Amino acid sequence: MGSARRSRTGFTGVVTAAITFVLLVSCALMVPDYEGFNASGAAEALGRREQDIDALVRDGLVRFVLRPVAADDGYLFGERRVLGEPVTAQSGERLEIRWEGFFPRYRLYYVPAPGHPGVVIGECYFPDGCNNGFFLAPDADGNTVPDRFRYVQWVSSDYGHDDGVPGYLDRYRYVYDVAKDRLYLWHDLLFYRCPPPLSIPPYTCRTKCDPPCKVSTVGNRTYPVVFKTRLVEERSLLGPQE
Repeated sequence: MGSARRSRTGFTGVVTAAITFVLLVSCALMVPDYEGFNASGAAEALGRREQDIDALVRDGLVRFVLRPVAADDGYLFGERRVLGEPVTAQSGERLEIRWEGFFPRYRLYYVPAPGHPGVVIGECYFPDGCNNGFFLAPDADGNTVPDRFRYVQWVSSDYGHDDGVPGYLDRYRYVYDVAKDRLYLWHDLLFYRCPPPLSIPPYTCRTKCDPPCKVSTVGNRTYPVVFKTRLVEERSLLGPQE
């Protein structure tokens, strides 16, 4: 199992505000869901199309892409802890990545205020999962420190063997609307460009072909071509606020 061996960083991207995370890629295996990919009734759910999240960059919102530093940690018997430096907004909110669980995996937490235990808004879904993410936030004074978090997206892609829905690259996207306290979990099926497994050990996110799935260009950004998607879950995390 991927979580039992040491691995290198697999959390890709360029930070637009000099913010870094430590994140490693292998994580505990989760059972795939083979149910139908009928997204009917989910047309209005946030994140149905990945590019719709990027389209929210307006009205003072800035896109901050999370980037890790290289590390050699996060194995089965490793210490359960927060990895790297949390990202803290001027509001006191935090984003942090934790290595946790009896069969450990990486989880992204949103902590709404100091002293709060936080809620899980993303996790690694695959034993050879490549994870990346970003958040949108206002930065009124331009100091590259988010004023407060607005939207957060975490993506976990299966860069190992074709273990999910056969014939497709499986990907899970977590989209959290912070202001509305709504978490959306999407399961996407992508088209492989080269046969799985995609990664080149020991670097889970270093692949045999780049990009490893079919892509299309929307505006000035490139996105994976989604064959089918379905809304797995939509719920609130924090409950009524006083």
